[in-house]
Amino acid sequence: MKISTKTKNDIIQEPKKHYKNRNADERQGELYKKFPSDSFLGNGINVDHFMQWLTFFRRNLHRFAMDYLGLKLHLYQIIMLYLMGVNQFIVVIASRASAKSFIIALYACCRCILYPGSWIVLSSATKAQSKLLVSEKIQKELMNLSPTLRKEILKIKDNQNEVIVYFKNHSTITVVPASENGRGYRSNVIVREEFRQIKKYVDDSILSPFQVIRQVPYLKDDYYVNISELQEEPVDIYISSSWFDNGQNWMWGIVDQTYDEMLKGKASCLLAFDESIALMHKIKTMRYFQTEKKKQDPITWQLEFLNTRLKENRFAFFTYSMLQQNQRAKRPFYPRTLFDFKAGRKNPYDISKQNGEIRIVACDMAFVENKKNDNSIFSCMRLLPDYITYSRDSSSDIEIDNGYRRIISYIESVQGGDVTRQAIRIRQLFEDFGADYIVLDMRNAGRNAA
Repeated sequence: MKISTKTKNDIIQEPKKHYKNRNADERQGELYKKFPSDSFLGNGINVDHFMQWLTFFRRNLHRFAMDYLGLKLHLYQIIMLYLMGVNQFIVVIASRASAKSFIIALYACCRCILYPGSWIVLSSATKAQSKLLVSEKIQKELMNLSPTLRKEILKIKDNQNEVIVYFKNHSTITVVPASENGRGYRSNVIVREEFRQIKKYVDDSILSPFQVIRQVPYLKDDYYVNISELQEEPVDIYISSSWFDNGQNWMWGIVDQTYDEMLKGKASCLLAFDESIALMHKIKTMRYFQTEKKKQDPITWQLEFLNTRLKENRFAFFTYSMLQQNQRAKRPFYPRTLFDFKAGRKNPYDISKQNGEIRIVACDMAFVENKKNDNSIFSCMRLLPDYITYSRDSSSDIEIDNGYRRIISYIESVQGGDVTRQAIRIRQLFEDFGADYIVLDMRNAGRNAA
């Protein structure tokens, strides 16, 4: 057997093969070459590990908050943060003291760090309410809890005109009022704080059009420009406490929509928390809840702390929505005064009659002059024909009769007792209003009605 006489120094060392990133494409595999060889990212292994950790943290925001920012979270906050990180449409209905604003602020910070150049908008019915997420949650609470977060933030602008958090990677969190003054902004994520107080037309015409795809420079490269999977969907977040489900507030339409999409496996998520969360995690004490329950009315307690979706009684003859539709008349009617009548002046509050309109003076009569009895109530009601027109083709339309739309133009109360005086007043209203019918409620009228 021939024994080699070469020493270790005589052996020719083969050059090391460059590290091949198995999770990278051709461009990403060569990315480390763009950095100085003595820098951290000048090593292909480090670039591979960086990309894997970045992907892991983007899919698990709770791990990023705990491992990188060094924050301690409750289990429900972990679940909440994770679900917010993997969905594009998130709705949170939570009771008071459930720390929902804390998680929203934390989510915004995590998103800004992990997605450079992100534009996040915080909006509410009032600018002061949105501002609290920055001043109280981010600046006072989160930045004190996490020195790492303080290093990621470049500066915070907080004045009467602007409230913006600037991150070192060019991401921003901007406070925008949910009003006509909020036009002109752009966002990749919108957080609507207490969205039940925001008007729907403001959300549809002002806030939602903010949303655009995050403008990442590499997506403009010809190598990536046609890969649709790389485009990030904008994120919409709606957060609120509970409110009446009376058919008037648009929040429950958003809740039901999110719930249906979540069950169908779409990128939507609905979360709801009541007072048990605050009690379990010692955010509030049992004594506090007992005190609040004693001093609050049952309806407020159920809405604010039990997070109940209160609906109207299904046996109610008049629903709240029916009454609310008659609360405001754009043009009320007032009868002529005695001086106008004697002077022969035209009634300045007269309303021209429409084609097919029916006018009624409805009278709920009272005949005993006694403070314990009801007054007589005279109502001037307009019934406007309501039609729905469908276009069958370019030459003909179909018109469907949809009944009448009711408008209560005037209501007057008269103390009961003098039947003759009431009859004269009814006739005056009939003439001034241009009514077609007088409707009298004569039940339990007795002999006085004769």
